[in-house]
Amino acid sequence: MDVLSDVLATVRLSSGVHICPKLSAPWGVSFPEQADRAVYYLLSRGSCYLEVEGAASPVTLVGGDLAMIPHGAAHVIRDRPETPTIPIEQLLREGCPSTARAVQHGGGGETSALVSGYFKFENRTAGRLLAALPQVIHITSELAQSVPWLEGSVRFLSSEATSNQPGAEVVMARLSDVLFIQMLRAFIAQEEREGRTCEKHAGMLRALVDPDISKALAYMHQQPDHPWTVAELARGVGMSRTGFAVRFKERAGISPLDYLTSWRMQKAGDLLRMGEESVDEVALRVGYESGAAFSKAFKRQMGSPPGAFRRSTATAST
Repeated sequence: MDVLSDVLATVRLSSGVHICPKLSAPWGVSFPEQADRAVYYLLSRGSCYLEVEGAASPVTLVGGDLAMIPHGAAHVIRDRPETPTIPIEQLLREGCPSTARAVQHGGGGETSALVSGYFKFENRTAGRLLAALPQVIHITSELAQSVPWLEGSVRFLSSEATSNQPGAEVVMARLSDVLFIQMLRAFIAQEEREGRTCEKHAGMLRALVDPDISKALAYMHQQPDHPWTVAELARGVGMSRTGFAVRFKERAGISPLDYLTSWRMQKAGDLLRMGEESVDEVALRVGYESGAAFSKAFKRQMGSPPGAFRRSTATAST
């Protein structure tokens, strides 16, 4: 499994479509901060403006465009910059339902069709994955065409959003999972094309697009139980120990061994959730010969001892 797939499996991505408005000008909706999720919009028809708190300027969306707000910042979306907005809570309370997941809103003028959804993550690894992302990502329909299957996924999601076919909700949720990965790919491709390579912030994505650092990450992900040292990782990627340590910290925003510890604890958390192995067995799987040393490290990273973590996640899933 590649590093990005491994990370996404461990952060336990969940997603779905929570509103699919049918809009007619003039229209405008405001959304509060949603810190526990990334929000996305797919404009399948029409045009609109997306204004995100913390972003330098509004983003203009046209039919076929995608936008993601990775950190769930408060935002406004409307047909024209001057159009007044109503809170999303009011729209959901007063909108005219046309299906279980759709509402109608606006003044009866030119129409737009907008699919909105979310990506939600269950643990801290997501923070590093999203750290290198800006307040808003805009993927034009032209860029979507350059990423394999992204344009097709967008069309399929738009179709399912207006479908009354059995299983449409499940299909949209699964498509949303795929959409998140493809939007990350599109963002990385866009950054590389424009010569930025995610360089504004240190984080997982910036580390992943660096060939040497990505190779070191792969070593740690493939063998979390191995007693890795900085020197051994540096040799594996053909760098000096000091040069590797400096570059890893610059790209990932964390030292190699701190990353290794964090990854081991996230992996351990995943194993504890599954509940098939004892704490001592999990400790060995992630490189700790002593259950006591593992428990101490786990509590420091995850906020609770392994046993309590297992019980709390088992309770949450029932």
